[in-house]
Amino acid sequence: MTHELTVLAVDFGAWTPDDWSALAGGASAVLTLFTVIIAVAAAAYAKQQVDLARQLREDQAQPFVVIDFDDNPVWNKAIDFVVENMGQTLARNVRIKIDPPFQTTLDDGAHPLPSSPLLTQPIPSLPPGKRITALFDISHQRHSAGLPMTYTATVEFEDAHGKPQEPLTYILDLSIRYSLLSFTEYRTHDAAKALKEISKTLKETRRDLRGEFYRRSRVEAVSDDTEDNDPV
Repeated sequence: MTHELTVLAVDFGAWTPDDWSALAGGASAVLTLFTVIIAVAAAAYAKQQVDLARQLREDQAQPFVVIDFDDNPVWNKAIDFVVENMGQTLARNVRIKIDPPFQTTLDDGAHPLPSSPLLTQPIPSLPPGKRITALFDISHQRHSAGLPMTYTATVEFEDAHGKPQEPLTYILDLSIRYSLLSFTEYRTHDAAKALKEISKTLKETRRDLRGEFYRRSRVEAVSDDTEDNDPV
């Protein structure tokens, strides 16, 4: 079976002005359609960029409450519990939930952290950059006591206008602190301890010098009395 190629020829010379006008109108309609499609796509893209920029500004302007453990700045063997607003705006009605409830070797003290208002009552307001620290435990004592090393902390709060924010959940893992190498940094606590030792040593030295001075004075007094009583 043979297929013959059919060639369509258009005789533009035979076109009338109406034909050319119709062609121009059709081309103009197609061009207008493409222009509308491009404009709609550009508008949609621009709106998406505006929405993303607005969402980014809103996210940056929201409070961001962080819960974590940190080294105590005075004594590096002590562990602090930290609540901090790292966002750009005020956080209101901050509520902290710990699972399981905190247990520390300091619970028998005068101010146990698990029953403190920090964990049992909402924080009315937490300004940007505000940091609340509380002594949590002593690292070597906790390790010896065999207390839990991992807690799940959930924080719920509102923005400056009272709008509830999405709750944030943190995994607080103390076990990693016992498997890290670090340099010993001598801080204010160590300096104060050293000064106390120096003061104690100076007091003892001064007491010993006074005793030696008193002993020599007595010896010299006895010697003088002996010389006075010797016959000439």
